[in-house]
Amino acid sequence: MNRVRTLVVVTALGIAAAAPAHTQEMPNCSVKIVVSGPAGGTPDLIARLGADKLSAGLDKPVIVENRAGGLGAITSVEYVKASEPNGCTLMAANASLFSILPTLYKKPPFDAAKDFVPVSVVARSPNALVIDSKLPATNWKEFLALLKANPGKYLMGSGGVGTPMHLYGSMLKATFDLDITHVPYRGSAATIIGLLGGQVHFTFEQIPSFLGHAKAGKLRPIAVAADTRSDLIPDVPTFKELGVDGLDAIAWFGLVAPRGTPKNVTSAYAKILIEGVRDPKVVARMRSAGAQTYGTTPDEMAAFMAGQLSKWAPMVKASSVMVD
Repeated sequence: MNRVRTLVVVTALGIAAAAPAHTQEMPNCSVKIVVSGPAGGTPDLIARLGADKLSAGLDKPVIVENRAGGLGAITSVEYVKASEPNGCTLMAANASLFSILPTLYKKPPFDAAKDFVPVSVVARSPNALVIDSKLPATNWKEFLALLKANPGKYLMGSGGVGTPMHLYGSMLKATFDLDITHVPYRGSAATIIGLLGGQVHFTFEQIPSFLGHAKAGKLRPIAVAADTRSDLIPDVPTFKELGVDGLDAIAWFGLVAPRGTPKNVTSAYAKILIEGVRDPKVVARMRSAGAQTYGTTPDEMAAFMAGQLSKWAPMVKASSVMVD
């Protein structure tokens, strides 16, 4: 009888040991990822890829819920911030929400470091300075000389006031004391149309949005605003390589959870995501959206977010855009 009882205990322990560690640590609920903005955008695409991997790793549904974008994004953040910190509700974090938006306010509506705990940065997406190929400039040195020699002549387009594209241009203007005019559009697509039509002369944009036009010779990328080159335009140098500091802040995408969410839960989620973004299909999908897979632990994400906040803050200051 004792042998049978011992065998049952040993067998049960063996089954428990064989089960994936993250399965034992997960809360008993379906998981929801809140995305600030509509379906179809880059943040939504990356969130859904992450949701698929989490769902497979947890063996339970992981849904994506799209909520208000723009400045209404604050309501999405506040919703997740107020959610039960049990691992059931996550926020699709990105540079616009967690690196730029807090620095736009004199009294920030939330504190990314205090109100949330990091899970993982799953992707990064560099932007690039792209110009009308009809301009008499083929590289950064020539373009800068052109701007300096023609004060007030050239127009910079962006997807709107306070967007990353606007902030890059403001930093460029402040760094080199340039006389250029900002023309805000309603989104990236409209900006590229304006650039192709000659209404503006240059912009900063995510690479996929202009890559086809660049290959057709209509637009010319001349510098990448990131710490490394993009494999989509590998021959284009980074601003850092060109000796320009302060323009290596990047767009990034990841997941955070409400403050108080257990570390073992966020670590388990991160482990699934780190493994998931290595999937060649995920790499290809993200690459098509102009993003490079990343994958970090919660501690690595905390350090990354702090570093990015310090890079975007001076760019916001240079733009003189502040919200009371």
